[in-house]
Amino acid sequence: MRYRATRSAAVAAIVGGLAFLCCGSATAENPTTVLTEYFDLLVSGNIESARHLWHEPSLERSCRFGIEYTDIPLKTDCVSPIVRDIPLMRNHLVPPIKNVTQLPVGPFSRLNYSHIINGKLVEHDYYMYDDGKYFWLCYGQDYYCRGWPVRESRYLRIHADPAVAAYLHPLVLDEADRFIERIADSLGLSGSELDTLAQKKIEYFYCRSDSTVLQITGRLSKGVFDPASNDVISSFFPHFHELVRLLVNYKLRRLPLYTQPLLLEGLAVYYGGRWGKTPSALTDLGCFLYREDIVELDSLLTVTAFKTNSGADISYPLAGLFTGFLIDRLGRDNLLKLYMDLSGSSEDVIAMTEDTVREALVASTGFDDWTTLVTGFEAHIEKVLAEQAVVLPGSVAKGEVLLDNGSFRIIGDDRWIAFEFSTDGGDGVKGNLLFGPDERLAEKRCAMYEEQYRGEVPFGGFRFGVRFDKNEAGLYDYATNQLVAKYIWGITPSEDYYRPDLGRLAIRFRRDLLGGVLPEAGACKLLPH
Repeated sequence: MRYRATRSAAVAAIVGGLAFLCCGSATAENPTTVLTEYFDLLVSGNIESARHLWHEPSLERSCRFGIEYTDIPLKTDCVSPIVRDIPLMRNHLVPPIKNVTQLPVGPFSRLNYSHIINGKLVEHDYYMYDDGKYFWLCYGQDYYCRGWPVRESRYLRIHADPAVAAYLHPLVLDEADRFIERIADSLGLSGSELDTLAQKKIEYFYCRSDSTVLQITGRLSKGVFDPASNDVISSFFPHFHELVRLLVNYKLRRLPLYTQPLLLEGLAVYYGGRWGKTPSALTDLGCFLYREDIVELDSLLTVTAFKTNSGADISYPLAGLFTGFLIDRLGRDNLLKLYMDLSGSSEDVIAMTEDTVREALVASTGFDDWTTLVTGFEAHIEKVLAEQAVVLPGSVAKGEVLLDNGSFRIIGDDRWIAFEFSTDGGDGVKGNLLFGPDERLAEKRCAMYEEQYRGEVPFGGFRFGVRFDKNEAGLYDYATNQLVAKYIWGITPSEDYYRPDLGRLAIRFRRDLLGGVLPEAGACKLLPH
């Protein structure tokens, strides 16, 4: 039998300094009285008693991987503004909530906390589950995702909205597992730690839309890693960026909840890309954004600056590029030490000034000063562009012709695969060359492909596609729903890309992006754009 703290026990603990649990309940329970009891326990410092007001499945998920946040008294509820700052919030807990909503299906309630504190509106939704005897605190996904079909891979337990469940074909599950193994190796996770992930599983809630993510998390986003539950909640699969967030915490195991976003998001971009764009695609973009002075490194050094000086589509690529520079300079273990140095309580991290962050970066990297560090970063960018470019305009000078059917020609050498498309020189030059059919994709559905073609052209089970027009060309991986690399003429104009006078459009991608898959005769299909 589960023991739970009662209202009378909480009062006794507050008054007499006692902390104990007793069986049963001396008061008639309802969601409001339970939340009041919960807040009283938090304020009185009886964290363990407060913890036992959470539903057992929620507690288990929160504790599953042994992650602890050193600055948060109760990890299970670490996204709540009350738990994040009990000394401030203790004077703003009466009344505990503004309203209670009995949710329409199942024994669930939603309780809305809402108070004006220091001139700002602070809101948070709590959820409760009624087991017929007691009310238990739980997570929003426990309600909104109840009854969704579940698929398992080696490391993931995926709760998929029925509207998107068909996208979970075997190949995308295999690729998600391979990604987790690759990042675990990069982070230095042990074999036993990886076995724990396989045994216990990462809970992934695959939603039909961003609005469902908003309902669950209170944030309008493609997806999030929830540090309280260890769950990934996303309208995108596989959301590698958020999986990296979890794996970094699993590697560090005991860490503050907050980190400077330059490293928090930068590390997730460096390893996992962002929202359907691979790290390689974002690295190229980050180089362009910096070289063209669209975003400055100094503008990303504090929490406020990172969030306000530029949008995520601009700040994240540069953060990932800079994190790559730090890893190249420091190595993994020293980078993670720096990550911890730039972490702390919410107040600590927000209070870090540009000078504080600069000093930490300079000290860790061994440069003489900030100017010298920036010079080193710029040298890193030039090295990336020279040695690690993943897409370039034009063909290869010398190579083997892999395929030539008149409409397109494919040439390969040791490093590149070049695609040459014949054009009539008009404005309508565009298309998508599909290649790499995979039996695991046969008669399956692909979210990215359906978004591109809006259901007008059936998905033929091809792994890759090169989509092109006179302005840009991209390599897409339909197995993982990712843009792998992209060339944009407006960013780096070149006559090597589109030559209407020659009736040719040419683009080349680094060969290793294809994972050994090469275009073959009879196994390609050229579609309209």
